[in-house]
Amino acid sequence: SASASASASASASASATACNGQLKDHPPSPAIISVRGEGTVSAAPDTATITLGVTSDGKTARDALNQNNQEMDRIMKQLKLLHFQDKDLQTSSLRLHPRYNYDRQGESEKVKGYRASSHLTIRIRDIEKTGTVLDKAVSIGINHVIDNICFSISDPKDILQKARRKAVHDAKTKAETIVSELGCRLGRISCISTDESGHSYPMPPMQMQHGSRSVGFSQHSTPPLPTIAAGENS
Repeated sequence: SASASASASASASASATACNGQLKDHPPSPAIISVRGEGTVSAAPDTATITLGVTSDGKTARDALNQNNQEMDRIMKQLKLLHFQDKDLQTSSLRLHPRYNYDRQGESEKVKGYRASSHLTIRIRDIEKTGTVLDKAVSIGINHVIDNICFSISDPKDILQKARRKAVHDAKTKAETIVSELGCRLGRISCISTDESGHSYPMPPMQMQHGSRSVGFSQHSTPPLPTIAAGENS
């Protein structure tokens, strides 16, 4: 089972006028109280997001990238047979770095090859197909551990609205309790702010270097273009 939630908090400052303990010669002076209310609403998710990876080794940087591109092309074609749209397939990372031989002291000696790794983030809009997609991913040659599986709500506006109402009601109740115990009257709200959790679909920057050593190509060669799925951000 899986669940998703939306949360909101409301901070409010309101004036409170003291009713007890005031001298007749001095008019009541307003005081400010600040409260924080919270509201959380949970609902069943309708979208799953998974990240799959492909790692390829080669004697040269070109070989590693070429193999990785071929594998990623093949995998994306297979996934599209499951009726995925281009906007739901997004390259989330691409790395290319040298592999070294190490001596007994753990010091690197020389480059023995290169490794290219790419990750593809898939948005599954029919959450019931998540198991099918994972099974398909294994069968078509995904050779990198599945990094992340998360569930979310594609359109959280309604539950965020409910969470806001709960947060405001919670803040109001707290303020009323405080002034009631102090024997005061709750005045007008002087300011209010909200803080809400959101849903993001990040795309980390692509890395083409390892430590201080950049991966290079011969001046007479053109590096192969990586297979990049732009996907869609919201």
